[in-house]
Amino acid sequence: MRKILLTFIILFSSLLSWAQSTTKFDYFFYEAERQKQAQNFDAAIDLFDYCHRLNPESGAVLYELADLYRYVKNDSLALESLEKACKLYPDNYWYKNRLVGLYLENRRNDEALAMVEEMAQRWPTKSGVLTMLLELYEQKQDYANMVKVLDKIEVKEGKSEQLSMEKFRLFLQMNDEKRAFSEMQALAEEYPNDLRYQVVIGDLYLDAGKKKEALQQFESVEARDPENVTLLLSMVNYYREEGVDSLYQSYLTRLLTHKDVDDETRVRMMTVLVRENLANEGDSTQLLSLFDKVLEAPQEDTDMLELKVRYMVTKHMSPAEVKPYLRQMLDIDPENEMARQQLLSYAIAEDDTIGVVNICKPAVDYKAEDPIFYYYLGVGYFQLDEKEKAAEAFRGGLERVENSDLSNRQQLRVNMYALLGDIYHSMGQDDKAFQAYDSCLIYKQDDARVLNNYAYYLSLKKKDLQRAEEMSRRSNELEPDNATYLDTYAWVLFQMKRYEEAKQYMDRVVELMEKDGEEMSDDVQQHIEEINKKVKKQ
Repeated sequence: MRKILLTFIILFSSLLSWAQSTTKFDYFFYEAERQKQAQNFDAAIDLFDYCHRLNPESGAVLYELADLYRYVKNDSLALESLEKACKLYPDNYWYKNRLVGLYLENRRNDEALAMVEEMAQRWPTKSGVLTMLLELYEQKQDYANMVKVLDKIEVKEGKSEQLSMEKFRLFLQMNDEKRAFSEMQALAEEYPNDLRYQVVIGDLYLDAGKKKEALQQFESVEARDPENVTLLLSMVNYYREEGVDSLYQSYLTRLLTHKDVDDETRVRMMTVLVRENLANEGDSTQLLSLFDKVLEAPQEDTDMLELKVRYMVTKHMSPAEVKPYLRQMLDIDPENEMARQQLLSYAIAEDDTIGVVNICKPAVDYKAEDPIFYYYLGVGYFQLDEKEKAAEAFRGGLERVENSDLSNRQQLRVNMYALLGDIYHSMGQDDKAFQAYDSCLIYKQDDARVLNNYAYYLSLKKKDLQRAEEMSRRSNELEPDNATYLDTYAWVLFQMKRYEEAKQYMDRVVELMEKDGEEMSDDVQQHIEEINKKVKKQ
């Protein structure tokens, strides 16, 4: 009886100890989870570590520790924890799957591959494992093993077009034309109404140098579906390789004008043809004719037109030939800056002021951000003596030049301020003119024309003559034989009552103008008379 009682006491004590231990483990495990959810990772790690000491064989604890070590960027401990969990529980798919992920994150691809290969042995029917294995083999460009995996997927899921096409692609990568051909033949037999596969068989014949068989295959498809786009592309390649230019051009035209070929593909194909033509310095006649045939269809965007224009410009074709396509681009897309800028460059080269205004005004009307349009619109209006409109255009350009990425934006800013100064002066708004000139000189202190004009207009108002003298003197230092600048300096000196000096510079003006055969303006003649009169009185 004593022995039975003693045994019961020992057993009860053991059960009590286990229950207490289990209760303690659960308490700290759930507390660790709570700390993890609160993102108190250090506290959670300490608590899970304590749980691990309570139960070293708990896979859940090791999994959680691995996750937390990853959060705190301690990948070595994360890997160590998961590796222990996988060793303790070799049949746990999720532990191994997570370990593979960690291996890959740490660029330990070989270990990841070894693990996935082992998983594929243990769980041969799991699609996720086979997919991972396929991806890892592809990273290593191990095409033979990729085929083996695809075979396994095919056994599991059944034959499919997608799997067969992937195997076909891999056989081509492996230069295994025989198996590639067999795979494609199998697809063609399984899907007899899908002529793509028949065409690919023809392509394989062509790649293998079996041109007769290739042509027979293509002609067989053409008899069933002469408008098959895949066939037309293959026929283009065939006759190009054979050097039969007439048939090459015929099939190429049919392909590029086919209703089922999207615009993006057309542009991509024409781009290749343009590059080849330019690289080989080929004749432009056929290519331009092909462009025209493609462009007979209504254009939803300007891509094809732009490609043709760029080709024509590169081939140095005349503006008269290029302009109609540029205008057509603007009809489709008024905000196409490439077309507008090219038309603008032609108008500037032809000194066509009206053309410059007509090209730039729509851009300004739709608030284009390129200040070039505002600048040339202002110049055009200025030349047409429409001063208010010119000033408005320049002001719009100055608002936009700050945010532009033009390499010449500083010079553009200088030019606009300089012209604004001239316009304001001609309108009798000298205060605004002087503000514009001051702004100009901030960006370019030694702009000789602005220094000269500013000085001259100050002298006319007999205002700030000392500064006028300094600016005029500087403009003459920059361009010492400029008769206009010398005339300004002489007149500034005259206004400062330095008559003898003024006459010396005026004599130099007369000398230069007579040498160059330049006719004297009324202002210059008046300056000569006024200066000579004052000198005689002294």
